[in-house]
Amino acid sequence: HAEAKAFFNDFFTKTERIMLSKRLAIALMMQKDYNYDQIHSILHVSTSTITRVANWLDRGGFGVKQVLEKLIHEERMNAFWDKVNTMLDSVSRLRK
Repeated sequence: HAEAKAFFNDFFTKTERIMLSKRLAIALMMQKDYNYDQIHSILHVSTSTITRVANWLDRGGFGVKQVLEKLIHEERMNAFWDKVNTMLDSVSRLRK
């Protein structure tokens, strides 16, 4: 995990890491049947971003869907959501 974190920190800017995290969270929430309003309210993303992720998932996204299903079924969701919430809290503090 440390190697993956180092890779992402080296390869992506902080903003890009946040954007990637939010898109993954959107995909996960869609897999869990959250609606657009709920996703928008929780993640503070535009409906156009949600639509792009939805279209991407509808047209393919097989690898991501497999990983998301695995996360859901292996009960890793708590750790994932803790990390997403921490990231979103950080973003929220930056905006203030």
